[in-house]
Amino acid sequence: MERKFNILTIFVFMCMISLPWIFAHREKEGRVSSMENRRLAGYPAIRTEEGGFNRDYIAQYESWLKDNLRGRTVIVEADATLQYQLFHRIVKEDTMSGKSDWLFVKDDEMIREHQRLNLMPDAALTRYAAGMQGISDYLEDRGIAFYYLQCYSKEEIYPDQYLDGVCRTGTLSKADQIVKILQENTDVDQILVKEALTARADELLYFQYVDSLHWNERGSFLGYQILMNDIHEDFAEVPVLEEKDFTITEEERSVDLYGFTYPYTEMCPVYQVKEPMAREITSETKERWDFLHYKEHTHVYSNENCTNDMKILILGDSFIRMFLKDDIAESFRETLSIDWLNIPILDEVVEEFEPDIVVIESAQSALKDTVGLISESDLTGE
Repeated sequence: MERKFNILTIFVFMCMISLPWIFAHREKEGRVSSMENRRLAGYPAIRTEEGGFNRDYIAQYESWLKDNLRGRTVIVEADATLQYQLFHRIVKEDTMSGKSDWLFVKDDEMIREHQRLNLMPDAALTRYAAGMQGISDYLEDRGIAFYYLQCYSKEEIYPDQYLDGVCRTGTLSKADQIVKILQENTDVDQILVKEALTARADELLYFQYVDSLHWNERGSFLGYQILMNDIHEDFAEVPVLEEKDFTITEEERSVDLYGFTYPYTEMCPVYQVKEPMAREITSETKERWDFLHYKEHTHVYSNENCTNDMKILILGDSFIRMFLKDDIAESFRETLSIDWLNIPILDEVVEEFEPDIVVIESAQSALKDTVGLISESDLTGE
């Protein structure tokens, strides 16, 4: 009797440890989790493409099994809900809560930026300024106007809402260093938005809860006007949209954190152009711009009713993509918005698109990447 019981116990145990594997998802390329905004691990191969044994198989297998258990979505949602309700803890790895329950990005480099602990040494600043000047000279030699737009993270404009205990060691950030070195050592035309954002911060120019990083549509419209007014000073034929050109409403929104609805909502401004003239081109885009990096963030606009024949090229990140690119397109015959990962092939893009104006934008949170790309630029204008 005891022997049969042991056999049954072993059988039940083997079933229990096998069921997760039997019923797990097995997509080779991995599924996309919209809740977590990432691609889940795909089923690992035992052998490499060269025919050898995959030495990372065990680690990849564990990642695959963890990501592809049946019912995982329900488990993640339940864990996120219980962790917050019992311990007021946010389990989303890239998000943390500040004062008044504002949400901020949880990232070591951004925390160091807030503390002023990641300042650039003089040699690195000099290389960066030389790279930016090289880009400016290259474009100027081709009769192309160039502007640099520095955008800022939420905690830079709203430091009083950041986490208690995260103290600053100085007043100058890496973004401030970059603005300063470009002002003092180059003739790059900068679009300066920090002072205006700080002066009007009481209007809530960034999301409180819905987004842990970005400006909202009110803040982005302020950035749009500063950028376009500077361009308009140099090119009077480029129109600038005013508030009267928009239908402005508000929507109450919150955010899901791994399936758990954050228990705070905010009224978010929505700016909609009343009579949009620019249309986004889709079918031609993929073929013509197939050589670009981060192709999914390539956007091309045509505006046949525009009063000028000018073309603008924008290299930027989500601060441009979220709201600005559509509004900017209303002022030009053609608009090309691409990711700043394409800075190393800027000359190829310029040759193909032949813009009249180039704008490079970098978020404060992206400087760890864009500084390197610009510092290593080999555009000399020759």
